[in-house]
Amino acid sequence: MAKSPRVADFSTHLSGPVASRRLAQMGADVIKVEHPTLGDGNRSFPPMFHEDGIHHLYLNAGTRSLALDWRSPSWPRTVAAIARWADVVIVGNRPAQAQRMGIDAASLLAHKPELVYCMITGYGLAGEWAALPAHGLNMDALAGAIPLEWQDGQPEVPEHYRSVGTTVAGIEAVAGIYAALHRCSRGEGGQIVHVSIWEAALAWQWRDLATFANLERPWTAYRDLGSRYAVYGTQDAKALLVCPIERRFWDSFCTVLELPDDVRARGDWSSGSDMGSDYIALGERTLIGERLRLKPRDEWVALLREAQVPVAPVLDWRESMASAHAQANGTMASYDYRERAVRVPVAPVSVTAASAAGSTEAIAEAHRRRAEQVPRAPYLGEHNDEILKELGLADGASHAH
Repeated sequence: MAKSPRVADFSTHLSGPVASRRLAQMGADVIKVEHPTLGDGNRSFPPMFHEDGIHHLYLNAGTRSLALDWRSPSWPRTVAAIARWADVVIVGNRPAQAQRMGIDAASLLAHKPELVYCMITGYGLAGEWAALPAHGLNMDALAGAIPLEWQDGQPEVPEHYRSVGTTVAGIEAVAGIYAALHRCSRGEGGQIVHVSIWEAALAWQWRDLATFANLERPWTAYRDLGSRYAVYGTQDAKALLVCPIERRFWDSFCTVLELPDDVRARGDWSSGSDMGSDYIALGERTLIGERLRLKPRDEWVALLREAQVPVAPVLDWRESMASAHAQANGTMASYDYRERAVRVPVAPVSVTAASAAGSTEAIAEAHRRRAEQVPRAPYLGEHNDEILKELGLADGASHAH
């Protein structure tokens, strides 16, 4: 494709907007087709930053807004023009509702046979759950993705759990969209991309699925991998993850911790690594834990990093977001919205022309600078006149409501 893709996003809430947000950051021209008063469901969804939803400020950054009521007499004409304009259309409605709105695959492909039509469903198109109404955690629940905590006989979603399927489905949709665009560029005609949020949540657990399907047991829990791939407490009651599972790392680790020679000598290195699962019964994990409790976490980090041992302090996302490393990589962007500074995360993908990537430093700088190129989120209906004229509907905003 010679130009950046044109994307019309009819979806609401999370999965479709996650996809269009990623596409916009990678250069797509994205039109959000929104309800004239409710928007895409994210504008007033809490938490709120003054009068605007945080989800809107993040997910809609870099897009254009067309406020349009699907029950308006001008809707069919405008939808047809949008379909002819777009390379990609994203729809998140259940198929029956999409058909009522005239934004189902058959209707839009009739306007433009070479269109990429992306449909994001809750549970898929087949099976007993296909027609069920759903919100984010419903799909995670039926995918077995929620690690419940029971408190006084009441099941609770853990405090730090965030729905998996809604975000993963959006990211998977982007992969499908670019694959479909590639097929279109080869002259294979219109393409339909389908992603199920439930299936995305299930597929995210691929380690457990693949292990259980073949061995009839879940994937090994991190806490059970062994003494050499484990989290330990330190003197200042902080957590440290150590991973000296290769021989050279284990030797250095034993030197720094001053472990006994018989402990250093343990190891089956025939596979290239040894996680220490066979030595827990010998007291190895207890011994390592005792040694690591002798110093504060950051002192151990400095010592073990100097010895080139894979080690990491276990941070929370606030510490990680505020780190100098995050700043060096441009993980957060800032833009002005309603005369206030808004900060949002940046997708962790950058694409740099090879001609501008003459060194690792140049690639790193281009990656960091992507955070400086995030446009603000649009006001509701901000681009109505502009978009309608672009679509050839010259009477402009009169079509929008």
